[in-house]
Amino acid sequence: MRQPDYTYHFDDLEDAYSPVRCIASASKGVADTCFVRVDDSQVAARLQRCLPGHLADCVDLAVAVAVADRLSLRRNDSSCHIQIILPLRYPERFKAFGVIQQLESVLYWYTHDHWSFEFLPRERIGRLAERQLFLFSSDIELPRETALWSGGLDSLAGLYSRISCSRAKHFLLVGTGMNTQMFHTQRQAAHEIASLFPGDTTLVQIPYGIRETKELQKHSLQRSRGFVFLLIGAVCAVLQGFSSLALYENGIGAMNLPYCDAEVGLDHSLSVHPLSLLRMEEFISQLLGTTFTLHNPFLFQTKAEMCQALLTSQNWEQLVLATFTCDRPHRDHPQQCGYCSSCLLRRQALAALKVEDPTQYVITTLLSSERTIRPSDGDYLRAMHAQIETFRTCLQASDPWEALSTNFTSLAAIVDELHAAKGMVQNLVIEQLTGLYTRYVQEWEYASPGEGIEMSEGNRPRRGVALKGD
Repeated sequence: MRQPDYTYHFDDLEDAYSPVRCIASASKGVADTCFVRVDDSQVAARLQRCLPGHLADCVDLAVAVAVADRLSLRRNDSSCHIQIILPLRYPERFKAFGVIQQLESVLYWYTHDHWSFEFLPRERIGRLAERQLFLFSSDIELPRETALWSGGLDSLAGLYSRISCSRAKHFLLVGTGMNTQMFHTQRQAAHEIASLFPGDTTLVQIPYGIRETKELQKHSLQRSRGFVFLLIGAVCAVLQGFSSLALYENGIGAMNLPYCDAEVGLDHSLSVHPLSLLRMEEFISQLLGTTFTLHNPFLFQTKAEMCQALLTSQNWEQLVLATFTCDRPHRDHPQQCGYCSSCLLRRQALAALKVEDPTQYVITTLLSSERTIRPSDGDYLRAMHAQIETFRTCLQASDPWEALSTNFTSLAAIVDELHAAKGMVQNLVIEQLTGLYTRYVQEWEYASPGEGIEMSEGNRPRRGVALKGD
């Protein structure tokens, strides 16, 4: 394997900020230093449980990958080789051949980059979450479902639906990331749900952050996000004695098929793609030495179908307003752009339900302002329209599935791997996938979220734009 383009040498990750030495091959061995910290104190405080060392190691690995991915600049959509040197409490567990092989493989799947790792013995004692002792057992009801919590509309709609169907269950919600706005939204959305279903949920947030990176260039796509979030979510599930983690994502966003020929594969998000979940299941199970599963109960539903449950609440508008979806947020209010693929899918879903979206967007605000809407503001909508036309053509063919799976080859892989790994009947999966995209196309027949966006001819999506549908 070629020499690393980037090497990240971490110190022991502690409650305070710890240094990371960052060496780019272009710098000829000269290291920059930034600082990183992870705050897993809520694991102990909210769950009244001490974090075992091997699970703390999983958190450290997730954070190290997130930091390295963020600081490794890719030029011209090319892949690179990233090396991580990380102290752990139980490095031998991670050095095992099967584990490190799957780790490098799953990260290549997510990022199309080559990763290598060197795990060293940790020198200092663990973080406070590992050392706290509790005189009394937790009075929190043991959760029956642990789920990732992004603060997005899918997360909230999915949770609302699950709680409505299973009031006897308790739900542990796991939020993570390095964005303070994201954490505020996660708390706000969780608060709205808690006000409707008191005592049915517990939110645990595990933030991480980096500082003193002004001199370092940053990569905006963060393709490893799915790996990071799923691994941290699995830690919280296992800590509660459970062997599964749920995530709530509509099938269109989860499978995230390419919008058009101009889209670059490296920019395509695979965060919760069905094949990503299978690969992460295998890695986590190998790492922990026990079977662990990842489950998306909404894989065969559109976003509109997920959100349908919210309309049964008199407070549905307030619930929607508590969520944040945008991939390209603005600093000023309103923050959600309204024209990225995620905003458009949100707007399309609510339009398909024939309700008025209460969310303020930059693009809809501009319609009543003096600023001229740029042709590029319609890039994502044009790409989505092109995809819908492709779907429509496929579904009108004599063999819709053959046409769909030929145009979007990952669909056939989903059918085959769900059959091999989960024993799902192939014809049933094909029927569900075909039905999903049929309903999605029908929703677009009477839902036009892009009203008012300039649609000049020939302005195709630009190279390097990450089109996501989550």
